[in-house]
Amino acid sequence: MKNLFKVLIIIVLHTNAIAQITVSNTMTPQQMAQYLAGPGVTISNVTLNCPQGASGSFDGVNSNIGIDAGIVLTSGDINNVPGPNNTGSAMLDNFSPGDPDLDAIVFPDPTFDACVLEFDVTPIGDSIKFNYVFGSEEYPEYVTSFNDVFAFFISGPGVAFQNIAL
Repeated sequence: MKNLFKVLIIIVLHTNAIAQITVSNTMTPQQMAQYLAGPGVTISNVTLNCPQGASGSFDGVNSNIGIDAGIVLTSGDINNVPGPNNTGSAMLDNFSPGDPDLDAIVFPDPTFDACVLEFDVTPIGDSIKFNYVFGSEEYPEYVTSFNDVFAFFISGPGVAFQNIAL
């Protein structure tokens, strides 16, 4: 019998990587989840709750982020991700809601502009591994007045709902 795990990725960030990174917003939610899960791994129940233009993919081969390619989830505009982060006003307010799971992390403060990718995955082995990078456009200008929050929640047989991005 295979174990079914639920993966919930929530990102609330405005990020500008200082690197030679390129982005594209053409990936579907199904493609993003399958990319994360890998080839031959069964995924289902894919949902993306994200403002238009705030999610997609990246190519980071020529960058300093440590991951050659992957998906981007942002609370702003995916086109701001490549940077440069040389202005305090590069962010984009999408005027969209936050997420209750993130609100619980930063309570009593609310979250805004959440970008949530959620899917079920049936692993082909006994473990699951994800690499991720978190960035914030609000650094360093707003470190004392705003806090961006990122979570990578997982749950499944024998695994209680927990944030593994610690």
